[in-house]
Amino acid sequence: MARKLTLSTVRRAVGYTTGAGAAGGAVTFAYLYQTEPGFERSVRFWGRTAPIVAHYFLERALSRGDDIDREARYLRLHDRYAPAAREVVEELRGMFVKVAQVMSVRPEVVPLAYRTEFRKLQDKAPPVRWEPIREALERDLGAPVGKIFDEIDEVPLGAASIGQAHHVIWKGREAVVKVQYPDSASMLWADFRCLQGLLWLVSPDALPMLSQVWEQFATELDYAAEALNLRDLHVAFEAAPEFAGRICVPEPIPELTSGNVIGMGYLPGPKLETALRARLEALGVDVGSQSMGDWLASQQRHGLAAEMDGAGQDASASSAGRPGGEASSEEPGRASWWWRLGRSAVRLLGLDLVLWLARSASDLKSSGGPNGELRSTLRLLLDAHGYQLFFCPLFNADPHPGNILMLPDGRIGLIDFGQCRRLVTEEKAGLARLILAIARPPSPDADEQLAAAFEATGVRTKHGDRQYLALLPRLMFSRVQAEWLETGNLKEVLLRDRVVEMPIHVVMAYRTAVLLRGLCLVLQENVSVAETWGPWAQKWLHENPIAGV
Repeated sequence: MARKLTLSTVRRAVGYTTGAGAAGGAVTFAYLYQTEPGFERSVRFWGRTAPIVAHYFLERALSRGDDIDREARYLRLHDRYAPAAREVVEELRGMFVKVAQVMSVRPEVVPLAYRTEFRKLQDKAPPVRWEPIREALERDLGAPVGKIFDEIDEVPLGAASIGQAHHVIWKGREAVVKVQYPDSASMLWADFRCLQGLLWLVSPDALPMLSQVWEQFATELDYAAEALNLRDLHVAFEAAPEFAGRICVPEPIPELTSGNVIGMGYLPGPKLETALRARLEALGVDVGSQSMGDWLASQQRHGLAAEMDGAGQDASASSAGRPGGEASSEEPGRASWWWRLGRSAVRLLGLDLVLWLARSASDLKSSGGPNGELRSTLRLLLDAHGYQLFFCPLFNADPHPGNILMLPDGRIGLIDFGQCRRLVTEEKAGLARLILAIARPPSPDADEQLAAAFEATGVRTKHGDRQYLALLPRLMFSRVQAEWLETGNLKEVLLRDRVVEMPIHVVMAYRTAVLLRGLCLVLQENVSVAETWGPWAQKWLHENPIAGV
């Protein structure tokens, strides 16, 4: 006999179904949270950021379409939530740190309060325990580690956000295996989707920048591409007579390269970071527990970038985070150490003379030898990266001192090629013309040529101001000028315009230049990257005349 369908029956059925669905959903949620690192990170991210986003939406609604009122409300929220945003990044790390560090020098899309907080970030990561590394090695190389290697050191040589490197003995020779963490890809992809969703809600104009960053950082996950980078740079430097016996790139080992493992020859010797840290300690500069790479990056972000913020590079309150481009509220003590040179001495003697006096005094204190060797090393590194930029299939945009080794035989070893860029002919031509234009002495005609060369690389500003377009590339690639230490001298020009688009190859060339220039300033060497790279740019244009037109 058929059962009569009543309203109460339907209600009970819906209740049972809803209850079962909720229970099943809770079980599924708990399972994914415990077993999927990407899902767990997404939950943590939105749990921390959703209330912040909701507050911005509320203030926008309360402004009732009044742009001035909305910006005033936003400024208060920027100051309130920027420290919390930094704390979220520090907690989750991964791609969030990388993107936040890029944002810290992108005034065209990120308010000043957030840039100021993001400049405090350090890109360090603890090593992963041995067991998942062993499993990854055996899975990708197809045999137990005891059968593949004569010996393997379970303590890593170094660790980064997506992998770590181990010293091994393989067929009687020393080698290194770089192993990607098993969950790196899913975690970085989850991080990207979280950031994409956040920017879609609060700052759609920043989405193109995020896509550029993802495109570049995603290459770090492609160990096959990194192995190819290693091979190409090894071959390029082996074939360059200018660097024979001076620069060394590890030889790839194809038998130890598969999947998420890269095998290469072992280069003995301390990192450049060790020598530079000792140099800074002798100068009385306390780097603290952070790595030299992190310290230099923070100096970069607190130095020129902070000076440009203070000058009001972004004249709009919505972008600069201060009405009329007011100076940053960042404490003076956090500014770059070299940026705080005695300004009266600089005005009286000139910056280069002040640096020479400081260098001479330091050399006398340390008997001169080690410092002279370090300066030669850094000038060689500058030259080698100019060669990479124009005559190698690719260039490495991450020359921090942890990736540079000082070999016992006097050679310089270059390692870690995840952050590389392969330039097409048009990009090389644009950078070559820009570098040569920067190296010319300033004059009205030279400034106009420099502004045009900067635009030709793909850089766009809001107003196309010629003086601004001539000043900015000098700030990026030239030697530090005494007048730059006086904020007022920059403010008038920098208030006129702001960058709205900068291609990723220009950003990466700038990153390379500013890291190398920072290394030289540690030794009181005020170098012009443009002048050092100029001969390589000129030679490339001479050998590629069509591109130089």
